[in-house]
Amino acid sequence: MPDSLLQQTVVSPVGLRTRWRDRRRLQRIDRLGARLARLDAVDALLLRAHDRLAQGWVQDAWFTTIDDQGVQLHVGTLRAHDGEQAERACLVAAVAIEALPGSITGPVAQRAIGTMWNVLHGGGPSGDWSTPPGVTAARAYDLVRWNDSSDRRQSEVLSLLTLSRSSVDRTADAVRKELATA
Repeated sequence: MPDSLLQQTVVSPVGLRTRWRDRRRLQRIDRLGARLARLDAVDALLLRAHDRLAQGWVQDAWFTTIDDQGVQLHVGTLRAHDGEQAERACLVAAVAIEALPGSITGPVAQRAIGTMWNVLHGGGPSGDWSTPPGVTAARAYDLVRWNDSSDRRQSEVLSLLTLSRSSVDRTADAVRKELATA
């Protein structure tokens, strides 16, 4: 075998710095992928809540159901499982029902509540963080008060969900671009 060919087939050992750099790059790719999966989950939850509210929206109750005698009942306490067969729901109940079994305490629902609250109050890109339960509860309460305002209309509630999904989509697009260059 000629010396020039032998020299081309010899592989130099990978240095420690190169292995660390590669490991950091792969960890970054993993983090970005997980972040993108969280954003996709929030977007899917917001879409399901939008679809539920498009079918029926209510104020001053978590949701309404029809009993065995055909009487419409306004349910004032949220037991999300009870709302699965709800005829109409308020904004926060729709998120809780669609996020079953976790209601608004699960990480995806927390991010959805945070996103809607952030969009409502003019915040920047969202859907990418989970908040402590007390903060989520306060934001959910604020969203309930907004939902129950006497001049609120179903179209405004649906618009908030659409804008929230757009906010999540913008954040996800930025993550996809970052992932493409990782």
